[in-house]
Amino acid sequence: MYKLITNNPELHHDVKNSELIEGSALDVLIHVRSLVHLGSHLLTHPLCGNLRPNHQPFRSILIDEKNGLADLDSLSLIEEAVRIYQSCMIITPEELDSSTRNDYAYIDSELMRESLGQYGMMKDANINAAPLLLLKKEVLN
Repeated sequence: MYKLITNNPELHHDVKNSELIEGSALDVLIHVRSLVHLGSHLLTHPLCGNLRPNHQPFRSILIDEKNGLADLDSLSLIEEAVRIYQSCMIITPEELDSSTRNDYAYIDSELMRESLGQYGMMKDANINAAPLLLLKKEVLN
C-alpha cells in the first residue's frame, strides 16, 4: 500500500493515505528508515529537491508499505539521507514564522506533486495535474 510519510500538515491533509510526523525532517527520515527495516520500499528519493538540509524544514517521502525483508537499495538511500541530516544544523518548522513556514510547506508540496499524482495519492483529482502554461495566441500561430 502506498503511503506518504511527512511532517508537512498541509500536504498531509491533501493526500489519501499519509502519516503525519510531529517533528523535524530528520524525524521523518528516521521513521521512514524504521519502515524500510520492516520491508517498506522507497518510491521517492529521501533527498529529493536538491535542497540543503538546513533549507528544508519539511520532508515528505512516498513509500510502498510492506512487511518482509529490507530492500537494500531503499535501505542504502535512507541511511545516507539520515547520515547527511545528522551532520547538519537543521531547522524545524516550529522555529519559523508563519509566512516562512507556509513557503517551505508549499515547496515541499510542489516537490511531491508529480509523484503523488503518478500514484493516485491526491484526494482532489484536480490537484494531480501539473499547472498548464498558457501561451499567447500569436505564439501558437
